[in-house]
Amino acid sequence: MEWKNREGYPDNFLWGAATSSFQIEGATTADGKGLSVIDVMEKKADITDFSVASDHYHHMEEDVALMAELGLKIYRFSIAWTRIFPEGNGEINQKGVDFYNRLIDTLKKYDIEPLVTMYHFDYPQALVEQYGGWISRQSIDDYHSYAAFLFKTFGDRVKYWLTINEQDHVIRFSSRLGITEGSYIEKMWLGYQANHHMCVATARVIETFHRLGMKGKIGPAVSYSWIHPSSSNPADVLASKDAALIKNNYLLDLHCKGIYSKAFWKYLEERNYTPKINEGDMELIRQNPPTMIGVNYYYSETAEAFSANDKHPIGYHKETPLPTAEAGIFKIIKNPQLPATDWGWEIDPAGLRLTLRELYERYEIPLIITENGIGAYDKLEAGDVVQDDYRIDYLQKHIQQIQLAMNEGAEVFGYCAWSFMDLVSARNGMQKRYGFVYINREEFDLKDLRRIKKKSFNWYKEVIRSNGEKVWKN
Repeated sequence: MEWKNREGYPDNFLWGAATSSFQIEGATTADGKGLSVIDVMEKKADITDFSVASDHYHHMEEDVALMAELGLKIYRFSIAWTRIFPEGNGEINQKGVDFYNRLIDTLKKYDIEPLVTMYHFDYPQALVEQYGGWISRQSIDDYHSYAAFLFKTFGDRVKYWLTINEQDHVIRFSSRLGITEGSYIEKMWLGYQANHHMCVATARVIETFHRLGMKGKIGPAVSYSWIHPSSSNPADVLASKDAALIKNNYLLDLHCKGIYSKAFWKYLEERNYTPKINEGDMELIRQNPPTMIGVNYYYSETAEAFSANDKHPIGYHKETPLPTAEAGIFKIIKNPQLPATDWGWEIDPAGLRLTLRELYERYEIPLIITENGIGAYDKLEAGDVVQDDYRIDYLQKHIQQIQLAMNEGAEVFGYCAWSFMDLVSARNGMQKRYGFVYINREEFDLKDLRRIKKKSFNWYKEVIRSNGEKVWKN
């Protein structure tokens, strides 16, 4: 819709930025930290590891001071599970606890709300070795114990909690589950079993959040790409709807409604993916829905019908971690109406508006944007200048669409751009930069790790200062 009048952002809107521990902290074995599945997974030869990353562990005070200069109202970061419990369970590492206490206290000193992600891909490797990690029900108890410790240790200063980041991506990238062997079908079956355990674990953690009388909000951070039909052909419209169920909505149906929809369960049955469900699991999930949903949005996708045939029977798929084609359901294709990033992600601000409206209408749970940004080959020019106008353009158009979605009824209480500073991309290393702050290092040359403000830093500072009005001005 187009509107005669546009409502502004509320005065208490939480403008923020986001990072994750393994992508910025470095110090992967310092001060008693244990290994995660990220630390031990096989790396591409031309991509750096995470051992130094942006070295936030040794620059924390400097980084938070820059956040305050930017004007952040909220900062989303993750706690490295193995910095607190090096083995995933058992002994506590006090030096890890001390680091996050200092980080949280420093944020609070500058009146920046901490938004804590409890688990962002870096699952303890020791738990995989002990019992298989998330594919075992023992994982539910260990995750709950870890979360309860975080509540009791940091809950006096933290009001906003994200339980698991991009759960669907965890199960589809088997290395993030610590699974290194088996066929695609075996890995997917184990992935959906792990997914069920994560949903049960999340429900137990939310139950404990309420039992402890915690103030604030809690919920998952989900990756969501709006899926357009490739044409007005009803078969393509159906393909886009089915793709949305398989790629996005099944997970929030579980978290928010405590159900495996009939269509999704039949999909699992026909592929031998069905998880084992214990008595009481679904009731626990139903009784403990999230009180907020974190939305990670970068791009949209476009789907066309993909009919099954002798060459591509039902169950045929492209063996890629994130599904791009499944025979009898859908095929993701390029959208000629949309520009794309250097990495081929199609830029679609209106897709974010559609996503927010869909999620709020479907679940009626408050939303916060927990990731939104553009990865690019940023260039540091003479005089410590980074002219990232493409980032400004991307963010400006997406922030406009968030406000329009709010005008149309979506309850969105915050926005965290990805990312505050350059970090090591999980799949593309340091060459893919997202931050408002340039980290002076290359893929393998650490240089001096100086923090350099990009052009987008000053632009976003004005967006925050104007409470969003800047995005409607040239």
